[in-house]
Amino acid sequence: MKIYTKTGDKGQTSLIGGSRTSKSDLRVWSYGTCDSANSSLGFARSFIKDEEIKEIIFKIQKTLFEAGAELASLGTDKFKQRIVKEDIDYLETVIDKLDLIIPKFNSFIVPGGTIESGALDVARTKVREAERYIVELCVSYDVSVYLSKYFNRLSDAIYTIARYEDYKNVLIKVKSNVAEAIGKKVNKESSEKMNSELSEKIIKSCIEKAVQVEIPMVIWVMDEHGNPVMFERMDGSLLASIEIAKGKAYSAVAFKLPTHELNELAKNGELYGINSLDKVITFGGGYPLKINNLIVGAVGVSGGTVAQDMEVATYAVKKFEEMISYGNQK
Repeated sequence: MKIYTKTGDKGQTSLIGGSRTSKSDLRVWSYGTCDSANSSLGFARSFIKDEEIKEIIFKIQKTLFEAGAELASLGTDKFKQRIVKEDIDYLETVIDKLDLIIPKFNSFIVPGGTIESGALDVARTKVREAERYIVELCVSYDVSVYLSKYFNRLSDAIYTIARYEDYKNVLIKVKSNVAEAIGKKVNKESSEKMNSELSEKIIKSCIEKAVQVEIPMVIWVMDEHGNPVMFERMDGSLLASIEIAKGKAYSAVAFKLPTHELNELAKNGELYGINSLDKVITFGGGYPLKINNLIVGAVGVSGGTVAQDMEVATYAVKKFEEMISYGNQK
């Protein structure tokens, strides 16, 4: 049998049961967009390495064939309801399971963090498009409530899977950094550990510069494991700066980079999406602290503009480096 039949050359196509209709029929738009969503999901699945996620997507793809068939039978004597409550329950189970794993995102996510999540987000928009056609179909046809609910829930499921893929990518990067740190030979001398004496001097330098720029600051110093060592809140500083400065110090030591550099990587680089994670701050004012090229901690500063926070923090880092270089910690 040949692929081409020529029966659609004049803009007509067959619905289930054999009845003919225009290719501009809203039902055709609906199941055609459903097919687009299915193909987009298949494209996304081809990039994904997680076998469990691949199985979830494959099951969804098979259900979309059923959804397309139901749409293609609307208004015919061959109509059959194919999407049932159990299909919706399955999607909700997937969402709930992954939602327990991924962190809570507190901002809009720009698609394209990874190839996997980017392809999934394209599929999600096709599902939303199909849903809009189905809603319009409800005006003229008796569309099953389960069919409408399925597409609404499906976009949520795909969104959750995409965020899971983003989260795994960030997790891999963090684990890689941790493994690298563990693999290095760490000098056990106390001079290469962040301690209260060093922390006090770092905070003193921050306060000195903050007074010069006339901005009350909040300063946190953490050790190499992200544990707080010392904290100072200058009189008149913003309450919100307490958590912001803490997040900057934590982020700088966790990712081993100044937080203003994390900002670029979070937008369109290897650490895309981390700015939506709890505890992570990706704007300037956080810096890792090194002794003999090993990270021993970090300082985080908040209270002014980003430029002012960075000015105060870099001043403290410079003083810290001078102190270490000259071997004078007193």
